[in-house]
Amino acid sequence: MATDVFVPLITPVNADGQVCGRSVAHLLASLRLSASGYIPCLTSGEGWRLTDRQWEDMLAFTLEHAGDHRVVVGIERPSTEEVIVCAKRARQLGAAGIMLTSPFGESVGQDAIFDHYRQVHDAADLDVYIYNESSLSGNETSVETLLAIASLPRVVGIKDSAEAAPNIDLINALQQHGLKYFVGWEHHLGAGLPVDGCVVSLANLEPVLCRVAAALGGGVLKSEVDRLTAAYSLLSQDWYAHVKAELFARGIISSPRPAGQ
Repeated sequence: MATDVFVPLITPVNADGQVCGRSVAHLLASLRLSASGYIPCLTSGEGWRLTDRQWEDMLAFTLEHAGDHRVVVGIERPSTEEVIVCAKRARQLGAAGIMLTSPFGESVGQDAIFDHYRQVHDAADLDVYIYNESSLSGNETSVETLLAIASLPRVVGIKDSAEAAPNIDLINALQQHGLKYFVGWEHHLGAGLPVDGCVVSLANLEPVLCRVAAALGGGVLKSEVDRLTAAYSLLSQDWYAHVKAELFARGIISSPRPAGQ
């Protein structure tokens, strides 16, 4: 099975709070030999806190420097209406696809989650990737709802960052619907799951290790992933700040400054 690494890019910003295009170029140059594609503006890129201008600039810089790599943009906005606006803009700018969460809010039900994906799917002629998580949205998507979303014609993949351990039966069912299944947590890399690849923050720093761990698994690989996950504090609340700090220390980005400040 081919194993893809889609890097959920951090968002480098300068002292003025603007996205640093030069840092984006350097970051993508450091990843180009190992990454299958890039996902700007996802949670590792502080997508929920980016201004509209920062979101658009990060996508534009990524597209400018991506070469022949696929660019799928993350959209982390609370409402369906806001997501549709971003989705339409993503298509205008040239993104190949969009990755989105469910609408924000603990009271959002399963029918509303499905309708959210359906409306976005129908509004923008782009490939759609499910971002299955609960930390940002505040709600969980059921297996039945995931499979219903997977039945929409242009839903092509899922980043699974659910709190529960991956379910092999669910992975197989999603793949049978034609979706590519991407591991969304570092601690599930190297576990020997039948995955199509990964979308993890560690890939900003160690894309080769992520690719091999997703493809092969095994104790040594998993131990190394776990070691680096701890070393880079990737399970902390502000993991993206630690990734930025390491990229800054390596001279790849010009500042470790968080977005939105």
